Formats: sequence, C-alpha cells, structure tokens
Amino acid sequence: MNRFLVLYVGPATPPDASHEGWPEWFAKLGDRLVDRGSPIVEGRALHGDGSTGDAAAQLNGYSMIQAEDVDDALRLIGDHPYLAEGREYSVEIHLLAQGPGVLS
Repeated sequence: MNRFLVLYVGPATPPDASHEGWPEWFAKLGDRLVDRGSPIVEGRALHGDGSTGDAAAQLNGYSMIQAEDVDDALRLIGDHPYLAEGREYSVEIHLLAQGPGVLS
C-alpha cells in the first residue's frame, strides 16, 4: 500500500472555522488513515540566498492516507468536507516515495 500526503490548500481559514464532518470522514477511512495531521499556520520560506519571506503555498493543513494508487487516493478524498468550502479550496495528494535510498 502506498502512502499519500494530503494537503488542504486555499485561503487562510479562521481559527473558529467549522470542522463539521471531519471526524466522520476520518472515521470512514479506517486503517487507510495513517495520520490525521494538523492545521498549518504562519508559513515562512527560506530561500537559497538566505532571505526569507511568506510561504508561497496557501496550506491550511495536512493528513496522511494509504491507498493502492493515485486513483484510489482520489476516490478516498473525493467527499472530503473541506471541498465544501468552495472552489478556491482544494485537497491535493502527493505520493510519498518509498524504497531503497529513501530516508524513513
């Protein structure tokens, strides 16, 4: 089974944003949920020249899931409650590399 990083992308959500439906969504995943994750706030970027700035990505949080492949992962996130926030919000998946030479 492959592991996927799930990123919640979009405009900053207020601290009191509703997480209605999230506990049920996590529960539905069962053992496919590797890590519920956490909200992400106050991102900063460190550039190669040593300068810093605001993070370019608009990340609101992350989770980690297990799936057979990308299509399976997309099916698992297809009804995530975060998507109900509107078109400017999205859920991204990224396959995490595994195997020899990959740090664990």
